Amino acid sequence: MKNISKMKNLLEYKKALYTIDMNNGFVNFGAMANPEYNKLVPEQLKLINQFRKEGELVNFILEGHSQDAVEFSSYPEHCILGTKEADLIPQFYDEQFKDNTALFYKNSINGMFNRSLQDMIQNFKNLREVVFQGVCADLCVMDFARGYARYLDEINRQAKLFVVKSGIDTFDAPGHNREEWLNIAYKVMEQAGIEVVENVEELNEREKVLGLRAI
Repeated sequence: MKNISKMKNLLEYKKALYTIDMNNGFVNFGAMANPEYNKLVPEQLKLINQFRKEGELVNFILEGHSQDAVEFSSYPEHCILGTKEADLIPQFYDEQFKDNTALFYKNSINGMFNRSLQDMIQNFKNLREVVFQGVCADLCVMDFARGYARYLDEINRQAKLFVVKSGIDTFDAPGHNREEWLNIAYKVMEQAGIEVVENVEELNEREKVLGLRAI
């Protein structure tokens, strides 16, 4: 974990937001970049700002590979630690320095294997709600969200998990139809007990219904 900001005692957080892989190397430049992901930023910022106003925890989960990463046998080299590709996109760069913020790097698709992140989750105790957004929906977002759900099972904790459609996306490529894989990701996450909502407004309404937000 990259500790940059002032954080409250972990016992005080009731909600946690995870924004996944909004690195330059996935959005702006490099072998894995998809500039279309910039269109997600307004919706993602809307959710980040909402968590800021509530004083809840904002997390960034980013690819940060070693130069000899085994993953490069399956994917082109990308997001090597110490390069601009590994940095947050410009729209989010300053967010990492704000209070109630944590940033974690991962050397694989699934950020849940980060030990510091696991330690943080174990120390939450009063966590009631977790929200996911980012890219790619059917790879890093899906694996992380499912892993998070199963890790809560492992440590005997309960929290309501959401993924917000307007804040996630995936890519079109030969053999990888964007719409098809988005729908697969939604279905897989729902089967893992993660509620899929259309946008921040629908999230807020569901929070009210479930008693997670004042009416």
